[in-house]
Amino acid sequence: MLSRFGLDSTAMMASRKILFFILMGALILAALDLVGIPLTAFAFLGGALAIGIGFGAQNIFNNLISGFILMFSEPMRVDDTIEIDGLFATVQEIGTRATRVKTFDNIDVLMPNSYFLNNKIVNWTLTDQKIRLRINVGVAYGSDARKVEELLMLAAHDHTRVLRNPEPFVVFREFGPSALEFTLYFWIDMTNASTLKVSSDLRYRLIALFEKNGIKIAFPQMDVHLDTLSRVDICLNRPRTADTEQTHTQEE
Repeated sequence: MLSRFGLDSTAMMASRKILFFILMGALILAALDLVGIPLTAFAFLGGALAIGIGFGAQNIFNNLISGFILMFSEPMRVDDTIEIDGLFATVQEIGTRATRVKTFDNIDVLMPNSYFLNNKIVNWTLTDQKIRLRINVGVAYGSDARKVEELLMLAAHDHTRVLRNPEPFVVFREFGPSALEFTLYFWIDMTNASTLKVSSDLRYRLIALFEKNGIKIAFPQMDVHLDTLSRVDICLNRPRTADTEQTHTQEE
């Protein structure tokens, strides 16, 4: 019935939960009226219970209200990919008290709803399922920079999971201490591609392309220059052993 109003799955879930609580409350009131128990009998007791419950269940009500806010304001939805303090996960269910997410390691995590309203959450798929990834690579000085750019673009275009729109592009980032540093930017669709798998495939492809075209991947190195214009005195001391100690004693 709720689907006729054009609500998405998250809003429909929230509406069902609210409707359930309303019906449960109405059912309890109807049952009390049916057995002839007046509601005024619970006035004093209800006030005392409300105070106790208010202090004891503060966090519960906080998470309950936060859950409804999440469901209706929709900063995240079911199946969205989110980042929480460096942890990447997919939203599985937004409940009345807690939200269940599944990490990329296939671990289910229950998090209080209030946490999502009080902390920074990155939603990678809020508007669409496209996300941009990057691969950093450093090549040895003396390499053909334009050739490196060409090979990076070739690796991206050859992969079937890399999107053509938006188009991948390469940035010559900087002259590093030991390498010419490049970054390949590309987009994938999270519905049919894995960020880890695509990035790994591209790195394997780049190694093969660089080896084939004589491009060397740089590694940290240090050049040491000696000042040969000034005199350098070198003194070699022979390590003293038991035999040399005995000979030295005999000479004395």
